[in-house]
Amino acid sequence: MLKGAEIVLQCVRAEGVDLVFGYPGGAIMPLYDALEGSGIRHVLTRHEQGAAFAAEGYARVTGKVGVAIATSGPGATNLVTGIADAKMDSVPLVCITGQVRSAVIGTDAFQETDVFGVTLSLTKWSRLVRTIDEIPEVIAEGFHWARSGRPGPVVIDIPTDLLKAKKEFSGPAKFTPKARTADAKAEGSFSDTIAALLQGASKPVALVGAGAKLSGAIPELRRLLDDLNIPTFATVHGLGAVPPQSPYYLGMVGMHGTRAANMALHETDLLMVFGARLDDRVTGEPTRFAPNAKIVHFEIDPAQLDRVRACELPVIGDLAETIPALYAELHPASLPDWSGWRAVACGQERAEVDPRGLAQPTMRFLDELFSRLPQDNVVIADVGQHQMWAAQRYRSSSPRGFITSGGLGAMGFALPAAVGVQLAKPETCVLCVSGDGGFQMNIQELATVRRLGLPIKMVIVDNKYLGMVRQWQQLFYERNYAETDLSDNPDFVEIAKAYKIHAWRLNEAAMAEFPVSEETGDLIERFLRSPEPELLVFDCHPEANVYPMVPAGAALSEMVFGDE
Repeated sequence: MLKGAEIVLQCVRAEGVDLVFGYPGGAIMPLYDALEGSGIRHVLTRHEQGAAFAAEGYARVTGKVGVAIATSGPGATNLVTGIADAKMDSVPLVCITGQVRSAVIGTDAFQETDVFGVTLSLTKWSRLVRTIDEIPEVIAEGFHWARSGRPGPVVIDIPTDLLKAKKEFSGPAKFTPKARTADAKAEGSFSDTIAALLQGASKPVALVGAGAKLSGAIPELRRLLDDLNIPTFATVHGLGAVPPQSPYYLGMVGMHGTRAANMALHETDLLMVFGARLDDRVTGEPTRFAPNAKIVHFEIDPAQLDRVRACELPVIGDLAETIPALYAELHPASLPDWSGWRAVACGQERAEVDPRGLAQPTMRFLDELFSRLPQDNVVIADVGQHQMWAAQRYRSSSPRGFITSGGLGAMGFALPAAVGVQLAKPETCVLCVSGDGGFQMNIQELATVRRLGLPIKMVIVDNKYLGMVRQWQQLFYERNYAETDLSDNPDFVEIAKAYKIHAWRLNEAAMAEFPVSEETGDLIERFLRSPEPELLVFDCHPEANVYPMVPAGAALSEMVFGDE
């Protein structure tokens, strides 16, 4: 005879979980009471949103399911931003929440919230458990849906009386999904169709998104791209999928993508998309996206097809299966000679435009920082100008080496996500890059970092503004900097010291020399090599802007490169 809470933990452990993140409270207390001896390590964050983001960081860097636990009411609602983030970015996440007693559900009991209803549109699958007998099956099914197909978040809401009740337990359940009609594939052989499209193309390109990483098909994708040898670029979540030294690789595409990538995508006549959603940050004005291109879209989720405009050939399925199938039928020797197109797309006349003016010291700082990272590293970026600067300057061949909140753009993501990443990869150098606005949204997780002694390297790019919003206000709202002024920021160095974390500060003058001075270089080296958590504040010019930039309503070819 086991309590419901003990059954939950045994079923979760059977799914391969040995680390969870959470914050206790009344309705979930029986689960916390059962943690000792369960074989599961619990990490106490200082806010439930921190727990969700930490679980995401763990999942993003490992590919495993992340688990977050919270109590009813405010505990559960504090998870919502992390759940939405996992949905947008296809992160396998299971959130287990306590609920008020079954007998008082619907009576507005203390800390009662309809968690099922609140999160229904944000999850792949969710369930309010009604009986203790359901627990094994619900846990098994929840983990299945979190990790299968296009990964995503799952919420399991369990009334506290069921966590306390007892029943005979014969072991965790196994979930087998019902057989269904096979997903529709392109008629005939999609490999033959793609070969024909390639034969007729004069300006083919490839776009790589998060799906390439999630599928685990990176070696197969790289082999295919090496043979195709066509201009290739990545979304922010596709960074690292293609080695940056590849002669055909043009960097990040989209609103703040490179000039070469955006121009090639605008001019192409055949676009091959590997696991990307084609959201507005990638496409620019959708009606003017790749206007002359036929599109071949490799995608596991049929709901993501034809969202911008119809594709000529949808290839539905896991890239781990569809890419090898294409490669087996493709004969590189018979493909056209695209050397002239490559010379234009990858040539020096379209080389990345160096950011001008006020942003240069920050870019040089990030270059210096990234160049000194140990080979085994993960960079986690928060959301804002620093995020785009980091994405532009990131140069790594590690598919899971750059992590950020992309689709939702949730400020406050980076610090708690870095906690999850560092716990998953204890020997890896984890670098957390935040802005002064986003860092303060989950600044309480410095306590988690200190308690666990995690050697996370935290950078704050401090421009004393909500920088990305201020940039738009400058360019499109006549410099009406409404409520974006953060000039009264606290002293982040002193705050870090209050948490007993070493902290440093650099200003733009430190980046005036090239190469940097020995003193500055030594400081950065000490910061990165320390076995302790460290924080480094970089004072950025308040009006530094991110360029290139595609304004709202513009095509990718209509980038702007400066404040003019």
